[in-house]
Amino acid sequence: MKQTDRDRRMLARTQLLMVVVSLVPLGVLFYISAQYVFQPLLDQGQNMTVYGLVALLGFTAITVVLGYVLVRRDTVRTIEAISEGEKRLDQLYEATGRLAELAEPSQLHVALLEVATEAVGAERAGLWIRERDELKLVAAHGMSLDRGGAIPLPIGQGLVGLAAEQGRTLRNQEPTDTDRSWDDRVVTKTTSSLVVPLILRGELAAVLDLRNRLLEPEFTPVDEQLAEGLARQVILFLDNAQFRTNEAQFEGAVGDLVKTVTEKHLCWSGHVDNVAAIAGRLAAKLNLAPEKQEALRLACLVHDLGLLDAAKVDIGPPGGPVDHAGDGADRLEAMSLWADAAPIVRHHHEQMDGRGPLGRRGFAIPMTARILALAEYVDTVTNPASPWGKMTVLDVVAEISNEEDKRFDPTVVKAFVEEHTQTHAIRSGEVPTTVEEPDPDPDPDPAAKEGGDPWAVPGS
Repeated sequence: MKQTDRDRRMLARTQLLMVVVSLVPLGVLFYISAQYVFQPLLDQGQNMTVYGLVALLGFTAITVVLGYVLVRRDTVRTIEAISEGEKRLDQLYEATGRLAELAEPSQLHVALLEVATEAVGAERAGLWIRERDELKLVAAHGMSLDRGGAIPLPIGQGLVGLAAEQGRTLRNQEPTDTDRSWDDRVVTKTTSSLVVPLILRGELAAVLDLRNRLLEPEFTPVDEQLAEGLARQVILFLDNAQFRTNEAQFEGAVGDLVKTVTEKHLCWSGHVDNVAAIAGRLAAKLNLAPEKQEALRLACLVHDLGLLDAAKVDIGPPGGPVDHAGDGADRLEAMSLWADAAPIVRHHHEQMDGRGPLGRRGFAIPMTARILALAEYVDTVTNPASPWGKMTVLDVVAEISNEEDKRFDPTVVKAFVEEHTQTHAIRSGEVPTTVEEPDPDPDPDPAAKEGGDPWAVPGS
């Protein structure tokens, strides 16, 4: 609530009117007293009484004026305090929004300290993460992390350890010997402190350590409330970020395990990576949405899982018994981690002319499944390690480009042929003249921006 010049003028006029309204009755009282009270008293020789009454009325008038002056001053101060409080709350709201956008715990650690120091006006800050019975400094602002993070701090020692042990905020406490020793190590000095424990589900997770209030000798109760409010929000963000990290690590580990088992017992070496590479490039060329590309990537990892239920995996059409697509999808649907991949796996042996195991045709088959179908076929018939690997890529291009071949989606076939033609031209030093450039990916993979290729085949 910022006070404008117009607001100040209105406040001054209102308070002046209040003074006038209060002084008018005093003036009337003074007039009546002078006409009907003072004169009789003077006639009776009670001059001192008259002087006393006049002084009393004058003192009353001065008190009224002074009172309203003081009220105006306090009103202005209150408005300014409210304005400052709203400003700091807005800062906290904006800071919380910025923190919510971060996914990596390390990014959250650094951003938290920047936001906290700005919100409460601290000179420096540190974030201590609990590791068993110790606290480790994982991020620092306004001081050296290398110096401060070298030695863990036992819970119970120093202001940080005490706040962790007691589970409550410590504000402007006298530094302990441990704090002074730590200040010497990082070449700083503590003049004021605000140490906030971050509690998650009743357990200590971290400690936010803010030191040395700028422009003020000490941290205020408002600073404490802001820091605690920020801590409550941030601990949830940190928990969510850690969950996402753990989930990604778990997904990666399970994916590697599935790929290893699949290639060792169900198909041939390199099949999963090759299919993922081909499908990934086709999905990017066809500008599939990022979430569909991710679902396709997962499906590539587990598309042959249904072969576990097959008596023999090297018989039938290229890729093995087609019933394995449905068997694999049934297994995947029972696991939330792979549920998005299940429909793709179920349909990846369907054909555009309806001759697949489910009889689906055309656009009834998901685009991701149409991409996976072609990607798997290409590796199955061209990989020397495959029981069906008797063809070259040029043979495949000629086969699927035949208008009488109705198995695959023409859009996917065209993308594959263009991709192969362009790659072949680049490798041979030729400049492709008949291949149109695809539309740029609206949201390219970060790894691709940095020069990496998350779909690359290992060893290629």
